[in-house]
Amino acid sequence: MLEYLYSTDRGTTQTILEESIELSITTAMAPAKLAEISVPQHIQGLFSFVTQNRNLSVFYIKELHQVLTRNQLATQAQDSFGNLLQIPLVHGQWKSRSNNPRRPDGTIHEYCPPEQVASEMENLVEMHSRHQEISVPPEIQAAWLHHRFTQIHPFQDGNGRVARTLGSLIFIRQGLFPVVITQNDRQEYILA
Repeated sequence: MLEYLYSTDRGTTQTILEESIELSITTAMAPAKLAEISVPQHIQGLFSFVTQNRNLSVFYIKELHQVLTRNQLATQAQDSFGNLLQIPLVHGQWKSRSNNPRRPDGTIHEYCPPEQVASEMENLVEMHSRHQEISVPPEIQAAWLHHRFTQIHPFQDGNGRVARTLGSLIFIRQGLFPVVITQNDRQEYILA
């Protein structure tokens, strides 16, 4: 579920997903084969991580956000009075406003404040590097990375897309299937 990535209908998105899974199967034993595939320029950076030509970094995460949000121009925000307004989505930049959602019960779920995002993201990358050094299993790496990234919520919008992609890239790098959240599973996924 990578919303806004494609400006296509559900059938087209499903076809893309199925072809991606087929690609994952054919390259599962050799992720380096991904480097040989002709892909659009904006997707090439993703493959550099999968083929282990590039490590996870703050810069890479910002690039990933740029790719995944390239078709989204704006997002919703709240002003100091609680009024909703549309603001431009700045691609590849940490959030400048709080993005704390209201839960169905009316409580506010607080994410990392904007002024602490940069240091928290550095900590995330450092901890991920340690996980690799001590050979933490990919399932645990992917789950931890997704969870911690989501706790920080470093971008104004697009955080779920980036979190799911980071988890998927960990799996694909190990020759496993990517994270797949269907529209039918979306609500349960968000609640979790």
